[in-house]
Amino acid sequence: MRHFDYDSIAETYDRRYLNNDYSGVERALMAFIGEAPQGSVLEVGCGTGHWLQLLQHRGVRIFGVDASQNMLDRARVTLSGGALVRARAERLPYADRTVDRLFCINAFHHFDDHVAFLSDAFRIMAPGGRLMTVGLDPHTGLDRWWLYDYFGPVLQLDRRRYPPVGRIRDWMRDLGFAGVVTTEVQHMPARLPARAAIEQGRLDKTATSQLAILTEREYQQGMDCLREAIERAETRGESLVLASDLRLYATFGTVPSS
Repeated sequence: MRHFDYDSIAETYDRRYLNNDYSGVERALMAFIGEAPQGSVLEVGCGTGHWLQLLQHRGVRIFGVDASQNMLDRARVTLSGGALVRARAERLPYADRTVDRLFCINAFHHFDDHVAFLSDAFRIMAPGGRLMTVGLDPHTGLDRWWLYDYFGPVLQLDRRRYPPVGRIRDWMRDLGFAGVVTTEVQHMPARLPARAAIEQGRLDKTATSQLAILTEREYQQGMDCLREAIERAETRGESLVLASDLRLYATFGTVPSS
């Protein structure tokens, strides 16, 4: 699996929350946490603490884990409470049966061993505890994205990194989770003039992990392909518009009470 060093983009990472609509994810998270007031909540792959920040005044005890020290340093600036720890998702530094809610948002695909993470999550979760993981499923054939259109390797790399949600459900059931379900929580259609996308930095190599894990040659080939498409459109007197139509899915599971 290709990896990217998130330490290098910690200062600019939160731009994605300005450029994209995650209101559906936020609603799903609030509903998920709202079921366990006063409980302990752990985010795995917490990054700069964006999602934990939304929870810090909701009466729950918040904890965060991330592999990037720089991302955690940024999170500590915005979070007034909560314990943040640098650790791998597959080896969570918590005692058995101590976490009431565990979630990861747009992080599951970064983990080296998905089953090992789910297994360790099951270990640390209290009876009746619930897990939620949110991410893309590029296996459905429904999604369209300008990154898939112009950067040749991106779709295949995403299909290697993101397991199908059906496989995630199977893994969770095999590990003992009950009531495992998946629901679409965010539909993200977008249209943006190509030149504006470039000027706004949305196609910078560090703008998304999809671009960040490309080799320099792969990235430059994609940018060349895009610029050629822009020029062809402008030769016809048109402006090239980039289109995307993405969906984020949440998969839930519960640790049996007995």
